[in-house]
Amino acid sequence: MKKFIFGVIAIILTGIVVVSLPKPGIEKDRHLADADEEALEGDDGFYIGTLSDNDIYFKADTVLPDNPVVNDMMDVANGYAILWAAYCDAELWFRFGMVVNYEIGQLKSGTIKNADIRLAAEQYVRKIVSLMPVDTANKYETDSLRWNQVWDAYQSFGDKLSNQFSLNHYGQITATDVQKYMDIEQFIPNYDSIYYLRKLQTEENERYLKLMAEQTESFDRECLYTVEYAHQRRHEEPHAAVPMLEALMKSGKFSRYLHEVWRTWRVLRQLAESPSSDGMILNLEYNQMRYRCLNTILKQIVKNPKDIYAINDFCFLATYNNITRYCAFRSGNSAPLEYMKLFPEVFEDALEGDEDADKTQS
Repeated sequence: MKKFIFGVIAIILTGIVVVSLPKPGIEKDRHLADADEEALEGDDGFYIGTLSDNDIYFKADTVLPDNPVVNDMMDVANGYAILWAAYCDAELWFRFGMVVNYEIGQLKSGTIKNADIRLAAEQYVRKIVSLMPVDTANKYETDSLRWNQVWDAYQSFGDKLSNQFSLNHYGQITATDVQKYMDIEQFIPNYDSIYYLRKLQTEENERYLKLMAEQTESFDRECLYTVEYAHQRRHEEPHAAVPMLEALMKSGKFSRYLHEVWRTWRVLRQLAESPSSDGMILNLEYNQMRYRCLNTILKQIVKNPKDIYAINDFCFLATYNNITRYCAFRSGNSAPLEYMKLFPEVFEDALEGDEDADKTQS
């Protein structure tokens, strides 16, 4: 029986897990590293900028109680925001030779209440800054040894976050519990037939899924049908599902599937923007939408600080990695790899097509 495979289930086994990003080696063809600075900002609106000198922090949109669990959730979101901002900006140095030490140095650990994590964040930022070139004379000195040190600092701070905010600190939950919680058939009993529509790209299916999303009174079902609608016309850019997914996240309504709405929206946006390692990646915008969803989930936790499922939802979304320029997908940024996870039917169809072609040739 086909189901969504939600990464949220894996998080309960080891607590909050740092997403493992492969360490990139030095590429022989680093043509952009020798380009002029102007190549990173063009007249056509194309721009590659840093994260660390922007407002990257999670803020509650309501008054919060002084509750240890709520405080931890804020620290989780901001700790990982700092982790990724410094890492993604270091990628700009590694990929393009940009001088980013000043920008990374502007990261503010004061947003974190936990003293140990705040200190770890400060040490992480200082370490990354110390590894970055300080002027244009040596900005293109991108060697494997220095990058490995960046990676080690990233892993060290990530491990501290993972250990400090392990999910088992907040309650008991098993993989089976989460599977039952996330089971789509509690909202769409005939989900197998709905899933099968992914292989049948027709206007009739598209109209049906959109109608079901619009007419249901259940917000969980609306989220699920909208995600399925996104699997129709999946190669269309910009995808018609993007504004629908945005509307769900901006509604302020809670669903256990909010993180899947966000992930689907983000990958469609990024693939339309650029799948390339050298393209513009809108992590600042993606994270602002992430924070809308986190605020919605946080309100559930404020109502019931012992709601381990809401805490799990929050932690999964808050700790989910940024789009990065380097990943296991060697021909582009991490968005195509994310697309493979969220739209597996695209690659199943491609494999079936290859098998049919082989049979015809034989």
